[in-house]
Amino acid sequence: MAANKPLFRYSNGEISTTETAAAFSWEAPVPVNHFWDSVSYCSARNLLGSFSDLELGQLPIDPDSTDTPHVKHQLLLRLLEKKLAREEAATSPPRSLYDADYNRWYDLWQAIYVFQGVLDLPEAEETARMLVARQPNTSTDVRPRHILAEHLVKIGKFAEAEEIERPVCAWMDAQPRLGRHSPQAINARRFIVRALWGQGEPRRAEAQALLVEIDEIVAGMGGGRFAVYQEEEKRLNRRMRSEFKE
Repeated sequence: MAANKPLFRYSNGEISTTETAAAFSWEAPVPVNHFWDSVSYCSARNLLGSFSDLELGQLPIDPDSTDTPHVKHQLLLRLLEKKLAREEAATSPPRSLYDADYNRWYDLWQAIYVFQGVLDLPEAEETARMLVARQPNTSTDVRPRHILAEHLVKIGKFAEAEEIERPVCAWMDAQPRLGRHSPQAINARRFIVRALWGQGEPRRAEAQALLVEIDEIVAGMGGGRFAVYQEEEKRLNRRMRSEFKE
């Protein structure tokens, strides 16, 4: 490893100090090494957050691994499935983790879903729908619907994805901790753009208009509390526009 290479990476690929990342609760350090460098930040964060520091040190992960990303993701999915099975077995009665600790149950299943999705496993949709269906009535957490909408876009169920994601985006806009300039709300708009575009020519003018809106939102990030993400958001916007060139 080069002497000046950061030890950790964060969601925008550039944040390398814990002091900067501490301002954003969703940031978590991902080690920089041969194993983790070919695993996306989102995937790595979900895996690393599912284990204690002690457990992470005991996982059969070789930091110098030269395995393909596919093999690495298969390994990480197996580790998560075994972790869930152990925690379910430790509950009383067994397999009652959902009732004993819903948040823990959710976090483990969300992590499993992430790797099912990366591996393009058919059960990913079933898992995403389960997370929505089993969400407690009192919960205001939009993550399950956000995840489902993203997956529906991926598999071509565009109208359903749009219907699910629009209220999620509106909720994010209204939250003081987030707001329309947050990476989460911008990402929600990108889901909607893809959902609109995927519905064909009659909806593509709407998609283009929303792309313009996203550009304007990102332009307004400079100097604000999310300014550190502005360049990454600009890059994502450019990539999205390139996807839609006919």
